[in-house]
Amino acid sequence: MEEIADTFSVSRPTMYRHLTAQHEGRDCVLVVYRNRKAKTDASNRRLGETGRDDDVQLEADRKWWPIAPARRPLVKAIVYIADGTVARVRSVDPDLSKWREDDRGYADVPVSRKPLDDLQIAKQLPTLGLRNGDKRPHVCGKLREYVVL
Repeated sequence: MEEIADTFSVSRPTMYRHLTAQHEGRDCVLVVYRNRKAKTDASNRRLGETGRDDDVQLEADRKWWPIAPARRPLVKAIVYIADGTVARVRSVDPDLSKWREDDRGYADVPVSRKPLDDLQIAKQLPTLGLRNGDKRPHVCGKLREYVVL
């Protein structure tokens, strides 16, 4: 367990808390860390922070995340961190029939068209403790994490 915790740069209690949370069936959010430099993949699809209109950013925000099927009903939102600041929060549609999967098992997550404002975040995710514009420093090597609600 010590080696696994070291690999992910977390303490053992943090690792156990997150592992236990999933088994207890607790809701969570997926926190995604990005930098503002736009990227494209082999098919010229924009990834990360696009700097483009809402439709292009929505497309980049919802695809493709390696979320295990057992965890999908627990994920209530995705929080996007850009350069150490909460850029936006999108709620996840609870209807699992709307989730799509590619051949690798990565999910095309049905997220809200418009990002949540601070009032919506407070109502829908009262224990999250993050709001738009909050600082959330990036831990070196970490691309994403789950935060238990």
